[in-house]
Amino acid sequence: MNWGITCFFENRKDFEMVAEMAPDYPLKYLEIRGERPFFSPEDLTAPDLQFFRDVIHRSGLRVTVHSTFYDVNLATINSYLRRANMDCYKKYLDLCQEIGAEIMAVHAGMLHRDAAGIPRLMEIASQNLVENLQELGEYGERRGVKIALENSPPNPNWLMVSNWESQIAMLQKVNHANVGALFDTAHAFLQGLDISPYFNEIRDYLFEIHTHNNNGKQDLHWGMKNGAIDYLPFFRANKIEVPIIMEIHNLQEAVESLEWIRQFEEDG
Repeated sequence: MNWGITCFFENRKDFEMVAEMAPDYPLKYLEIRGERPFFSPEDLTAPDLQFFRDVIHRSGLRVTVHSTFYDVNLATINSYLRRANMDCYKKYLDLCQEIGAEIMAVHAGMLHRDAAGIPRLMEIASQNLVENLQELGEYGERRGVKIALENSPPNPNWLMVSNWESQIAMLQKVNHANVGALFDTAHAFLQGLDISPYFNEIRDYLFEIHTHNNNGKQDLHWGMKNGAIDYLPFFRANKIEVPIIMEIHNLQEAVESLEWIRQFEEDG
């Protein structure tokens, strides 16, 4: 398995600690969470970027980036905000190139629940998402970075990608070799979906998997063994070749999850 790790880093000390522990575990990837104040185009200086390059180099790991989903919406129907969103994501792709990231994860976005019943607005949101992903696919391809479209957890608004059907339909419309799927197992679980059938439906489109745990009601990003999802049958039954990134909400449970995958690999 191509295991990877992130946690919701609030400081560089935690990031360095995870990277320094990496050689002790069967890890191949390190994901960077692209949010303020930790990692964002607004904040990073040249010395800051060198810090990240140095840590990555010492870890010996390959890198992916989860780009921001704060205050952005790839499916926005507002043409002014649409341009700003694209400018933002292109800045993140520039950062990906700077640190050698292979994949950038994006959320598909949503349509406000009050607009979701209006066919013309739903059409605009869908078309904007398709065109935006195509544009990011082209931009990322020139920088050696793949775009991975992630399925979303439940939300009061209309989600553009909430299950494998909508995820595959969108990727087929985009029809770009540099744009693929990111399957978040815990998000699917929160949508009431069985993760094994989801994986089998989406596997031909996959660039990456995100995995974490929860109580079945909230997107809590708990460690692998803490929660309602029993991951052992899933990983034993499926051959997975893409990066599997454990997205864990704090350092302690990230370390517990590293121990979990080490035991999993030793048990065969």
